[in-house]
Amino acid sequence: MMKKYKWSLLLGSLLSLSPILIGLLLWNQLPTNTPDGWSSKAITVFGLPLFMFAMMWFCFLFTHVDPKRQNISPKLIRALVWFMAALSPIVVCSSYAIALGINVNITLLTYLIIGLMLLVIGNYLAKTKQNYSAGIRIPWTLSSEENWNRTHRFSSRLFIFCGLAMIANGFLDSKILLFFIMAVLIVIPYAYSFFLFKKGI
Repeated sequence: MMKKYKWSLLLGSLLSLSPILIGLLLWNQLPTNTPDGWSSKAITVFGLPLFMFAMMWFCFLFTHVDPKRQNISPKLIRALVWFMAALSPIVVCSSYAIALGINVNITLLTYLIIGLMLLVIGNYLAKTKQNYSAGIRIPWTLSSEENWNRTHRFSSRLFIFCGLAMIANGFLDSKILLFFIMAVLIVIPYAYSFFLFKKGI
């Protein structure tokens, strides 16, 4: 399995660690502490990219040990690796920019990242077969393949809708809309799967 994803893992690892090189080039310009005072320059330059690098590998290895890993789409695994890898330079370079006095709209950036993540998940959710690592893993979907398939086809459209709504909310910054999106994502897939279960599916 590792050989199948070697280029994605290699290039993804380099991408996730690339902010360290950027941080070293900016080292003398960065303040000793971050503006909020929560972390040192060394933690931002080295610790944050290494943490994101570790998270990328954790997500990959988590799917690698799944007893039903053959059911997980290779495209989904590659998308997960690349998304986690790309997250590192976005997050870390935003921290650099803030430290250098550049105005960065963190709220908008956060909504855009989460919205993009939901769009990626939604795109692959309907194609994801029953497994223990990726998808809506609740008792009714794990005990019935038909329940799994119907719930994921339904939730695929739901995640895409919520992803677009999350991106739009980056410009609106509405707490009510955010609460609605989170409620939809959490409650509706569970309720739909339970509804199918009660119908004998």
